[in-house]
Amino acid sequence: MALLLAIETGRRSPLFAYGFALLAFGLALVVRWTAEAALPPGFPFLTFFPAVILTTFFAGLWPGILVAVLSALAAWYFFIPPDGFGLDGPGALALGFFVLIVAIDIAIIHVMNIALARVRQERARAKKAEQEASELAAHRAVLFAELQHRVSNNIQIVSALLALQKADVTDEKARRALTDAATRLATIGKIQRRLHDPENSHGNFASFLSELVEDVARAGAPAGIEVAVEATPLPLPSEKIIPAALVVAELVSNSLEHAFVDRQQGLIRVAARLAEGNRVELSVTDNGRGLPPGFDAATVHSLGLRLVRLLTQQLGGDFRMTDTGTGAEARLLFSV
Repeated sequence: MALLLAIETGRRSPLFAYGFALLAFGLALVVRWTAEAALPPGFPFLTFFPAVILTTFFAGLWPGILVAVLSALAAWYFFIPPDGFGLDGPGALALGFFVLIVAIDIAIIHVMNIALARVRQERARAKKAEQEASELAAHRAVLFAELQHRVSNNIQIVSALLALQKADVTDEKARRALTDAATRLATIGKIQRRLHDPENSHGNFASFLSELVEDVARAGAPAGIEVAVEATPLPLPSEKIIPAALVVAELVSNSLEHAFVDRQQGLIRVAARLAEGNRVELSVTDNGRGLPPGFDAATVHSLGLRLVRLLTQQLGGDFRMTDTGTGAEARLLFSV
């Protein structure tokens, strides 16, 4: 490629192009004269063919034509009998053959040079377009990351404002509602930040889930209550990561709040795996006091479970809660 670029640059310089042509013709003439005694009769153009071909390739069309004309005149004058510019039948045939062959050679090489020049131009255009596309993609990525960062910060600010507003509210029910709203917004902000973190396991939901559950447990787990996560690698699209993560956060928070009342120890297990039919199965199981008699997750009016049902509909999945006899289990199934 470097040689072709050097040749292309040389063709643009008339001094180089025509200097190369005259040098090639001179060398061909000297070599032909030197080899005169060693060559049998009938080879007047032997050294001129390479000169024409090389000049056309390295110097261009018109320098190649110049060498062809000079070569024809030199061979006619010096090497085709009779001497001078005399011409008999065989000599005319040889001269005509030379003209025909070099004309074809020059035409082929010229077409090839044009094709190579177009290929180089297209490669240059493609490389420039690729660089521009790469720069545009990088710019968009930076803007998108900045947007997500601002969204996450705004969510955290709103959560903090709700928490501050709670101090001015005396009604216990209203204070609880503000606390829950602030907690949920803080969770959404963390999910948003982690989801769009460039170092976040490239969409691996298992790692993402472990970090999320750890945050929820750190914020709300009493001493003695353990939370464990068992998850296999689950690459999920971003539009399903957020609702699935919110469901798990709600279920873990629900277990921390209700499963271990008047108990000092307990265990919550969060599991995520790929089930049959290319579906994801999420489960939150505890060894707490279990579900109340007649409990039905589809009819409970608590805000947390209503939110879980809405998120389940968004995922197009199926949600169920059951009493295991040693605690409670919540299970969510949805397609990838």
